[in-house]
Amino acid sequence: MPKEKIITGIDVGSTKVGTTIASVSESRVSVIGVSGEVPSKGVNKGNVVDIDSAVEAIAASIEKAERMAGVSVSSAFVTINGSHIETLNSHGVVAVSPNQTDEISKEDVSRVIEAAQAVSLPSTRQVIHVIPRDFSIDSQEGIKDPVGMSGVRLEVETNIIHGASIALRNIARCVNQVGVNVDEMVYAGLASAEAVLTDTEKELGTLLVDIGGGTTSMIAFLDGSPVHSAVLPIGGKLITSDLAIGLRSRLEDAERIKIRLSNEAVLSKNVDSVRKDEDFDVSEFGLEIDRLPRQMLYKILDARLEEIFRLIALEVTKVNLNGKLPAGVVVTGGGALTANVERSAKVNLKMPVRLGIPRGVTGLIDEIQGPSSASGVGAVLYGVKLFRGSQLLSFDDRRGNMNKSFSKFVDKLKSFLP
Repeated sequence: MPKEKIITGIDVGSTKVGTTIASVSESRVSVIGVSGEVPSKGVNKGNVVDIDSAVEAIAASIEKAERMAGVSVSSAFVTINGSHIETLNSHGVVAVSPNQTDEISKEDVSRVIEAAQAVSLPSTRQVIHVIPRDFSIDSQEGIKDPVGMSGVRLEVETNIIHGASIALRNIARCVNQVGVNVDEMVYAGLASAEAVLTDTEKELGTLLVDIGGGTTSMIAFLDGSPVHSAVLPIGGKLITSDLAIGLRSRLEDAERIKIRLSNEAVLSKNVDSVRKDEDFDVSEFGLEIDRLPRQMLYKILDARLEEIFRLIALEVTKVNLNGKLPAGVVVTGGGALTANVERSAKVNLKMPVRLGIPRGVTGLIDEIQGPSSASGVGAVLYGVKLFRGSQLLSFDDRRGNMNKSFSKFVDKLKSFLP
């Protein structure tokens, strides 16, 4: 890589918009600018519901990150979320081109991926990712990179993630109106996985759960590749809403109470069980009483967390992944800091649980060390993987030069191979 490349990730969520700018060299990824958590507007459950408000929030987020980084953002990888996200596994098979003494080329790999992608989807759906899971050559299975190998019949198993075309276009339109081109849409669950999962976890089998404000994204990995993705239209906002209803308080006050409870749980992790039997001081929030039993507050939180993880458990059962994910569950996203989230996940999913925080980057790590930054950092790392795989200086070249697009498409696919 002759020089450093600036790569930007924009995480457009239901409660916050986060922009992460990184300087990428051959050996490291250094975060040089972050926006923090700019309150999201015009986005509900991952879908744009007010373009003008969404544009305003995205513009504010990008501007803050640009000021910190001292660079101007011209293009970015943008996360996409929402319950319209679906997944399917597809099989493709082609005969190897005979003009290379039966040696498999990049073109053969591209053709078999295209064959796997030839699935019947409604016109209202758009493919977001086509990720090769496993190749077979003349019935020999378990091949990760077939280029250069010999054979006459090439097969591939892929995981296809697709979403509603309108939802994707609306997000892209909002980003474009800020004067930023969209390099690529990235499923938020896949982005978070790039930031928090280890290669060992992906290989053994793991489930990533990203609890956002309006949605909860999940993606399961097996043998190093995604096998299933889903988005639940439920998230941290509903926990706050439950508290507000139970305490008869404003949503803003309920959110502050939730955050304080969660911070207390983090600080008390190595101490005696968070003293749930004691009262909790709420005098500053203007409620009818000044102190509330902690136990009551935890019951409200636990009820909604239990609902989230039971729905996830049903999804895991539906796709027959029970007992196939020995690396357990990794919980990330802003909702991962909710008090008792690890215990609730362990009880309802019956798997080992850990919190996922972004890794694999240097620079302003203090600014992005929380689970809520996982998607934004992951979008950058997704872009880094494509950049390093293609050895290009400009992502815009992928669009402008049709002669190179064929090999670049293969490089992109190869970047996902373990």
